[in-house]
Amino acid sequence: IGVTIDGLPAGLPVDLDALGRFLRRRAPGQNAWSTPRKEADLPEFLCGLKDGRTCGAPLTAIIRNTNTRSGDYENLMDIPRPGHADYTAAVKWGGHADMRGGGHFSGRLTAPLCIAGGIAKQILARRGIHVGAHLSEVAGIADDPFPLHPTAELFEKLAAKDFPVLDDGAGERMQQAILAAREALDSVGGIVECAAIGLPAGLGDPMFDGVENRLAAALFGIPAVKGLEFGAGFDVACMRGSENN
Repeated sequence: IGVTIDGLPAGLPVDLDALGRFLRRRAPGQNAWSTPRKEADLPEFLCGLKDGRTCGAPLTAIIRNTNTRSGDYENLMDIPRPGHADYTAAVKWGGHADMRGGGHFSGRLTAPLCIAGGIAKQILARRGIHVGAHLSEVAGIADDPFPLHPTAELFEKLAAKDFPVLDDGAGERMQQAILAAREALDSVGGIVECAAIGLPAGLGDPMFDGVENRLAAALFGIPAVKGLEFGAGFDVACMRGSENN
């Protein structure tokens, strides 16, 4: 799997060590509450970087699979998984879809997204723009919400945690719920709260090219994402206009 990023200005430094730390946050098989697959997520840059800086050409990186078990997916054409694209892919491409590793619908493809995102975060940080996130809710167990004015230091503190929550007590209860579901051969869902600070006003264009539109299109590219809220989100439906404003 891999990614090609075009349009990067030449001469931008890319801290590969920082990028590696960012990618390790996504990599599975690191603890009892993540998927057990062992995947290092080590990117190999084929072009676009020279001496640690962008060179103006498209930047291409690949991640080689080290835990290849294609046989695990051989029956997907005959027994499609519920909630996955196995059946529709078989119909759409007449049985010719390559479903090894889950095909190009696999959650594994979030790894190259993180390569692009990790590089973007470095570029944005040099311009005073910082993005951070935490687990807002898991299995109905809520973390504290972000403060009204989160800081870059708070984002860094969360990123350094094995389990990124503001309230560590809530995080422990979340982990217990995940492990209990795993023992029952099941799983649980969760909600991520994300914030960006330092953004200039006026980003985006009217109607279909607004920031919310483009974020929604990108986020729904991750198959597990089934809902998206901005601000109070769906709770706005229960508010009066004066309260929401």
